[in-house]
Amino acid sequence: MRLLQTEITPFINNSLYLDFRDQPFLASLNNEQASFHKHPELQLTFILEGFGKRIIGNEVAPFEPGDMVFIGSNVPHIWLSDPVFYEEGSNLRSKVITVYINPKIFQQMFDFVSEFDAIREMIKQASKGINIYGETRNVIAEKLIALSSKTGFERVLELLQIMNIISISGEKNLIINKDVEEPVSHSDRLLEVINFIKFNLHEQITLEQVAEVACMTVPSFCRFFKNKTKKTFLQYLVDQRMAHACKLLIEMDKPISEVASLCGYNSNSHFCKVFRERIGQSPYQYKCSIAKCADQC
Repeated sequence: MRLLQTEITPFINNSLYLDFRDQPFLASLNNEQASFHKHPELQLTFILEGFGKRIIGNEVAPFEPGDMVFIGSNVPHIWLSDPVFYEEGSNLRSKVITVYINPKIFQQMFDFVSEFDAIREMIKQASKGINIYGETRNVIAEKLIALSSKTGFERVLELLQIMNIISISGEKNLIINKDVEEPVSHSDRLLEVINFIKFNLHEQITLEQVAEVACMTVPSFCRFFKNKTKKTFLQYLVDQRMAHACKLLIEMDKPISEVASLCGYNSNSHFCKVFRERIGQSPYQYKCSIAKCADQC
């Protein structure tokens, strides 16, 4: 599935836009079909009617009425209606409310006013997608519906209230949880290790190699790495390989064997075994589930 880079603000000629769609199947705002895309605008999406699969980053999950997601700038995403929505004679409808926010309009305020610290942190978290549920979702849903009737300053104020509710609520979780974020507090030594892993995923990477990159003995490195990342080196390495595999399967049309090789696995069967254990599907099933939905668009 090809990833499209787009931008919402020039298309709608507005830095803050609420879009209500009522259509047979979900489609992208500036496209008659659904497309796997990303844009600099923040996005809050609430599903009123419809069901299918959504892809946020490299995470595939079902969606149904009530699904609410907040995603940050340039996070790849798509909502794919179930194939039944495309069948001839289908009376099913898809209804969704989406708010697009150009982050530049609030940037200075968020950066320099301490009262917005929680919202600023929430926007950072949105780089992994935020799933919102429970009573928080119900409160925001009502505000989203009311938002359509507001204009000017009232609309901006209501939006800030929505973002504040998300930021302080405990009824949310990150969608993309396979990758370990690279905290700014990481030492230069650990950053060198992380970059070494990132740029050598297609190679066989040993514990001795990364310990040498960190200029440490193996036992010292293991303690250091676990303390900083809360994972063993092997757990982190496998997570990175699987995240890379999902990205390749989503964005590129490559044979499973080639994906395995690009992720550092000489054995196709071992790659498939690890992938199934981590992702819950075989690489082939994962690839087909995405392709099948995309082909319906």
